[in-house]
Amino acid sequence: MYFFFAEVAESGGIMGMFENNLINWLLLVAFLWWIMATKLPPVFKGREEGIGATLAQAQKAREEAQALLERQKTAVANAEVEAENIIKEAKHAAHEMQVAIEQQSKREIEDMLHKFEGALASERQVLVTQMRHASVKAAIALTEGQLASKVTPEVKANLLNQFMAQLETLNVNSVSSGASLESASK
Repeated sequence: MYFFFAEVAESGGIMGMFENNLINWLLLVAFLWWIMATKLPPVFKGREEGIGATLAQAQKAREEAQALLERQKTAVANAEVEAENIIKEAKHAAHEMQVAIEQQSKREIEDMLHKFEGALASERQVLVTQMRHASVKAAIALTEGQLASKVTPEVKANLLNQFMAQLETLNVNSVSSGASLESASK
């Protein structure tokens, strides 16, 4: 490989060829070095800037990911605390509902007891009244049969007055005892 400017008119033999070759190689190396010195630094600088930008983006993405991780950890911790609070509130509400239901049941049982006691007293009073009525009818029938044959009209009038007086006393006593039974049941 010979360059025209490096060619000598005389050929100096092997040494001349070596000198020409050496000069050509030195010129070629200098030319390549000059091209690399002028053209490659901007290319390297551009690559360096690109790599630096990529590294900066990676660092920024890493920081954002770290911040997101911290936010997620905080959110999870807050969610756990909130879940515990919800569970506590639910247990408290369930306990309050249980107490309210128990109190309502006790009130209903007491109301039913009072109603049953009232109904029992009422039935007892009706039964007493019916028994008195039946005994009075039986007594009247019995005494009518016996008195009709043995009693004179004067004795009949006297007995009738005494019987009516006793009935009135019994009615007054039963009304006052009925009132005392009602006041005792309240």
